[in-house]
Amino acid sequence: MIAAEYGYEVLPGAAVDTPGVQDVLRRRERGLRWGLFALTAEVLLLAAVLSLAGPGSAPGLVTAACMIPVIAVTAGLTLLWRRARRRERLVMSTYGWQVWPVRTQDVRVVAAEGERVQGRRWGTDGRVVLLQPDGQSHCSFPLPADGWDGPRPRGSRPPERVWFAGDTRFGGMVAEPGGLPFRYVVRSVPGTRRGTKAEDELARRAGLMPRNRRR
Repeated sequence: MIAAEYGYEVLPGAAVDTPGVQDVLRRRERGLRWGLFALTAEVLLLAAVLSLAGPGSAPGLVTAACMIPVIAVTAGLTLLWRRARRRERLVMSTYGWQVWPVRTQDVRVVAAEGERVQGRRWGTDGRVVLLQPDGQSHCSFPLPADGWDGPRPRGSRPPERVWFAGDTRFGGMVAEPGGLPFRYVVRSVPGTRRGTKAEDELARRAGLMPRNRRR
């Protein structure tokens, strides 16, 4: 683990056991029930209309034409939600927290609004830059509080530290010190550092290693 090689603190236990983390994960996972409920209701509504009006009737055809895309979108969103929740829990059950020194900075990103240059609109996005012992950048991720939907932690947090659970070559979970807020992050281009067998095994187990890197 590169954090240990740098001499950074690696907290004992799994990140998922941090106080407050399980509550947030369970609440998000309960959202899957609403997706399944909506999907079931839509399918039953379509079945009821086809049963009453007949599958070849005008009302039946119109209802099918309207409902089938809705059902497909609901099913797709429910599947994506399930994958996201499974991904979060898997990473946080596989890794413990690593304590990294950071600096925050704005980076230039493609955006819907902003200055247009060479056919694209550009904006800025806040990032946390994980630092090597010499102060150089190791990698960067979005701010952990961006999009946070859980409880706000009390007290001040040191701005020069973040907690990270995962493999910095690929991604993982980044959090403010204390474990909340947290978010899943992934590198758009995987790091080129060659990992140890133990690191690669953990990354595979957590679903972080891209398929083209798996042996």
